[in-house]
Amino acid sequence: MRQTVLVTRPEPGLSETVGAVQAQGWRAVASPVMTIRQEPPMADRSCHALLVTSGQALPFLVHQDRDRLLLTVGHRTAERAVAMGFRRVEAASGTQAGLETLCRQKGLSGSGLVLACGRGRHGQPYGADLAANLGAQRVEAYRVQPVRQLAAAARTALASKEVSAVLFYSSETVSLFMELCPPDLYRQLGHCRAICLSQAIAGRVRESGLWGQVEVGPPLRLLGRG
Repeated sequence: MRQTVLVTRPEPGLSETVGAVQAQGWRAVASPVMTIRQEPPMADRSCHALLVTSGQALPFLVHQDRDRLLLTVGHRTAERAVAMGFRRVEAASGTQAGLETLCRQKGLSGSGLVLACGRGRHGQPYGADLAANLGAQRVEAYRVQPVRQLAAAARTALASKEVSAVLFYSSETVSLFMELCPPDLYRQLGHCRAICLSQAIAGRVRESGLWGQVEVGPPLRLLGRG
């Protein structure tokens, strides 16, 4: 019986998601395909609002005024920001486009916005389009570093035909997962659900044509009970 779920996201967020998957009755296997190198936290910066497109950027904001407006890409990141003590937090719909829409609805644009985001494994600046569209200041909070190989437990579960679903929270995790997955295990993906946080991530998944089912939405909700 396929009761295993692979969680591909890095820390912070990996352990929390593994625990949630287990609480829903599945066997969760931590299979991060990248690590996050955090930049030193930014000194408190006066601005109209802080923007974050990923929870990975929150440690970078630890020195910021807790009464400053903080707009996040989605509700889970907003919850983490509130847990850090930020008192004026609002969440977008879960995508970068949604965050831009929220800013425009609130009449926020220009250099008074500070966007904290990351840089990909090839040096690509995350959030560059969003910063340009809003005229925001972009500051680098973290950098992605790929792992050397897929976790042994994940490879074993795939080979043993135990994997029911793989959770993807970014397009880069999809690309890295496909690079790290041994080709002799590709056929097993045809029996797996690829559960993707956004349509952009799902588009990256569909490029391979290998997955049995591609689903888009909040991964834990779509996963359901095991």
